[in-house]
Amino acid sequence: MAQPNSVMCSNTPARAWWDVQAYELDIVFDTATNSISGSNTLLAKVVAPAADSLQLDLQEALQIDSVLMAGKRLQVRGQGSTYYLSEGFAGMAPGDSFRCTIYYHGAPVMAQRAPWDGGLVRTTDGKGQLWMAMACQGSGAYMWFPCKNFNGDEPERVTLKYTVPSGLTAIGNGRLRGKVTTGNTTTYTWSVQNPINNYDITFYIGDYTHWSDTFAGAKGPLSLDYYVLRENEQKARKQFAVVKPMMACFEEKMGPYPFYEDGYKLVDAPYLGMEHQSAVAYGNEYKMGYLGRDRSKTGVGLTFDFIIIHESGHEWFGNSITAYDPADTWIQEGFTSYSETIFAECLEGKQASFRYQQGKKRIIRNDKPVQGQYNACDEGSGDHYDKGAFVIHMIRMIMDDDTRFFAMLKAISAKFYHQLVTSNDIETFINQYSGKDFSKLFEQYLRHKELPVLLRQTTATGTAFQWSNCIPGFDMPLRILLPGNKATWIYPVAGKWTGYAHKGKIKADPDFLVGDTPGKPANQ
Repeated sequence: MAQPNSVMCSNTPARAWWDVQAYELDIVFDTATNSISGSNTLLAKVVAPAADSLQLDLQEALQIDSVLMAGKRLQVRGQGSTYYLSEGFAGMAPGDSFRCTIYYHGAPVMAQRAPWDGGLVRTTDGKGQLWMAMACQGSGAYMWFPCKNFNGDEPERVTLKYTVPSGLTAIGNGRLRGKVTTGNTTTYTWSVQNPINNYDITFYIGDYTHWSDTFAGAKGPLSLDYYVLRENEQKARKQFAVVKPMMACFEEKMGPYPFYEDGYKLVDAPYLGMEHQSAVAYGNEYKMGYLGRDRSKTGVGLTFDFIIIHESGHEWFGNSITAYDPADTWIQEGFTSYSETIFAECLEGKQASFRYQQGKKRIIRNDKPVQGQYNACDEGSGDHYDKGAFVIHMIRMIMDDDTRFFAMLKAISAKFYHQLVTSNDIETFINQYSGKDFSKLFEQYLRHKELPVLLRQTTATGTAFQWSNCIPGFDMPLRILLPGNKATWIYPVAGKWTGYAHKGKIKADPDFLVGDTPGKPANQ
């Protein structure tokens, strides 16, 4: 039974008084039955006077068996996927901390079309060996372990102890700290030393082979680890060679890799891909583009492996900088989608990268606002990927200073390093850093679905322009192309004709995302 949005999607009173400091998972995987059993030890800090109860979340397919705190077994009340603990917290005050261990078991829901839906993914490799993994973006880690399933609270560190049948490898986030075989099982212990959002915490289980490398990065040596199915090693070594140039590009344009302490891993996954922090899921079938296709239809999209670039870009936007509420998913998906354009620029040059960006217009649906509703688990339109990227691209165009634009991206990475943010945080920072007021642009493109349309009117001295199909006062500057493809700027305002001494066939620069109107094309 799905829980009400007020319970699952907001910082309820039973969540708001405590802050997660750490999770310590100790899980045994029964691969024969797809079930798991074990515990999650929760370390938390009190940040407000304790409420009557503490809320834990665990999908109904699994169940909590018991909870121990300070040697005492606590009473647990359950309703659907939500559990409440109401003992042991009376009198706790801000600054206090507590530790409790939640024991649980069950078989996680099987994903039907991961990564677009959440759940366990189980298949076999080319040799018939078991291969399984977890994908829970959008739903959260409550799909497989008890936690505070709320975007706005991240553990500062995580320990992952996975026990699997010997002969299989269990991979988690962060660094491998130990491997112990006892009888016919092997336990792998992984440690994450940086804040991590809960949907990024994951596991992969299979017959993996592994090799390591080192990247000479902005903050010193960065460990690179690759875990692939044995049958894929030869082609993986060739395909993953892009990681070093990608890291060099992203560090130059967006700032240092955010998780040096935990390293970078790329892991063969039985689904397309996911931005699992320090353990990026790869399932692009060792093809260039997006499963061998170019989403931009320009040819540029086939010059790189989309999944490696996109999911790794999330380490900066999505993992280090994370939206407090899913409504602001545009931050992580928009900036990360633009990281594709950034890498194309490093690889093929600015002209090619701009063609790639322009080509993705065809994917944008304008079906509903990019920004979702708050406290409702609403990520807004799927346009938060490519329309979100166009918001960033148009800001770059209007700034008209690439050196300052990329300095701004690095400043964003530094300012909000390892932080939870809102759209307002990012919008305010961009306005202040750029020295330009993009408020109307953000309002139109993030919170309304319609594209602004450029109207024009021939006058005795040239052409007059105004914005329509937009919010009142919309005033985005626009670069236009005159006959002969000569570029110049105009400054239209909604509802007000402004004249310019420009004549002939005029069109909007293709690096802007604007609409068309019959008989008066603005962007053709």
